[in-house]
Amino acid sequence: MWRPELRERDRPLYRAIASALAEDIREARLAPGTRLPTQRRLAKAIGVTVGTVSRAYAEAEMRGLVVGHVGRGTFVRDIEPGPVEQREADGIVDMSYNFPPLTGEAEVFRQTLSEIAGLGSAVDLLGYQPSEGTARHRAAGARWLARTGLEAEPGRTLVTAGAQHAIAVLCATLLRSGERVLAEELTYPGMKGLACMLGLDLEGLPGDPEGLSAEAFDRACHEGSVRALYTIPTIQNPTGTVMSESRRRDIAAIAKEHGVLVIEDDVHGLLPEDAPPPIAAFHPDGSFYVASLAKTLSPGLRVGYLHAPQEFVDRLTAGIRTTIWMASPLSAEIATRWIESGAAEEILGQKRREAAERQAMARERLGDHGLAAHEAGFHAWLPLPPPWRTSEFVAAAEQRGVRVSGAEAFAVGRGEPPHAVRLCLGSPRGRHSLTRALDTLRELLEAGPEPYLSVV
Repeated sequence: MWRPELRERDRPLYRAIASALAEDIREARLAPGTRLPTQRRLAKAIGVTVGTVSRAYAEAEMRGLVVGHVGRGTFVRDIEPGPVEQREADGIVDMSYNFPPLTGEAEVFRQTLSEIAGLGSAVDLLGYQPSEGTARHRAAGARWLARTGLEAEPGRTLVTAGAQHAIAVLCATLLRSGERVLAEELTYPGMKGLACMLGLDLEGLPGDPEGLSAEAFDRACHEGSVRALYTIPTIQNPTGTVMSESRRRDIAAIAKEHGVLVIEDDVHGLLPEDAPPPIAAFHPDGSFYVASLAKTLSPGLRVGYLHAPQEFVDRLTAGIRTTIWMASPLSAEIATRWIESGAAEEILGQKRREAAERQAMARERLGDHGLAAHEAGFHAWLPLPPPWRTSEFVAAAEQRGVRVSGAEAFAVGRGEPPHAVRLCLGSPRGRHSLTRALDTLRELLEAGPEPYLSVV
């Protein structure tokens, strides 16, 4: 008989039961068509009231997990798999995409949609809105950004279609082809793509456990004209480092001295509970702070926030209008309601707890192999021991059903990247899949590459 593993006793029990059911379905511990125990039998088995189980089954049916038949019972639905589930069903655990797993946002999402649908003004969300976002949506964004220690103002906060869109608007609006832009020598591939598309001269700078090297940044500024610095100070992608507060102050001072614009990509900024204030807090007149809900709440909402110096707000608003006219009003309304109601805070807490659990699993299996990560992040950086080469390891992992990203994808310039891979711990749908993938990678590391045949 199916019995749920109830880890979260501090939440309503009926929701905990429904969530446990969802996890067991994702992990294939419950196959489509499985008949669940009767409400009375399950209530007796786990020590709750029949009413609690009844609400749990109703919740699960609302989530589309089960279907009830009068006189026959409650059964697990046969749900058509999405892309991630299909890859895992085909034997591939994809750890190459960096996004958090679902926690409790699906339930909140349904409730929010129901609330919006019941409003007489809901139809307004189907029309054009201001390109910078409505006043209420901008105020909610500023409130969310202020949690990082930034003195965010609604009038300087623009709503975008995610962080990637915000960065694209910044680069296309403020930078010109051929201008010199600095970044960490290992950085977000999306920025590399933008630099290539816009003809920017992207140059990588070294770093250390405290983050981007201030000395290297200062030296590069003295060597020639630098228009902008792109940096990821909190849970850097891909290395996972968190820039210290003193380093952030140094970077801000150097940027101010040389007139360098700072594009601060802080999509992970709220995952750690004790991250230092943003660089923008120390250089507000020359920094552009970018955040989104993708890594902290839900990637599918595609809502980002761009906080800019007042003198650039009109130009950036025009950039949003030129690229997409406006971010989706419906997505922005959902995000705003979550922030206003406190649901965003609750989901963020769930993401932090899930990240800590998954990082602990990774450390247990790969900690002895030099794994580097922040406990609040959803990715980790794995250096490869000799004689492994990155390309060989990536190919060997793929052959064994695990997809990872090699260091070359993140390397800026033509220098030799380190032999390492990034592991995205949030993309496997469940912990069972993550465990299997981590064990496979550990076995590969310990076995070493297979010897090649002689080539003549």
